[in-house]
Amino acid sequence: MVKVTFKPMKEIVIHEAIQHELKDFIKIRITGLKEEGVARPVVWAEGVVFSRNTYPPTEEVVKDGLEGLIHFSSVEWALLPKYRRYLKFRGATIPVINVSANPNLRDVAKALKTKRKESK
Repeated sequence: MVKVTFKPMKEIVIHEAIQHELKDFIKIRITGLKEEGVARPVVWAEGVVFSRNTYPPTEEVVKDGLEGLIHFSSVEWALLPKYRRYLKFRGATIPVINVSANPNLRDVAKALKTKRKESK
């Protein structure tokens, strides 16, 4: 039998966090879609809906990842207290994936809410 090893992430670095009002977050996601279109999915945890962007898999980014350090170049987010499977606006649909089972993404959502409180 093959050996299976779990090596959890040690740190997630968010280089830019952009908070939007929910309505603006949705509008940004559907910009450029045809009427009745479906946008790329976003994720939800801990009362936060967000979209994350990563860096291209350069040698340094891959090395960091193997050492447990993940870089998000940016995270755009909005408060969404209750989970919804879809966000809809003017006929367009954004699928929302509930990632609450992922402790790393729950921690990202909590950190975003904490940063929001600190910046007030």
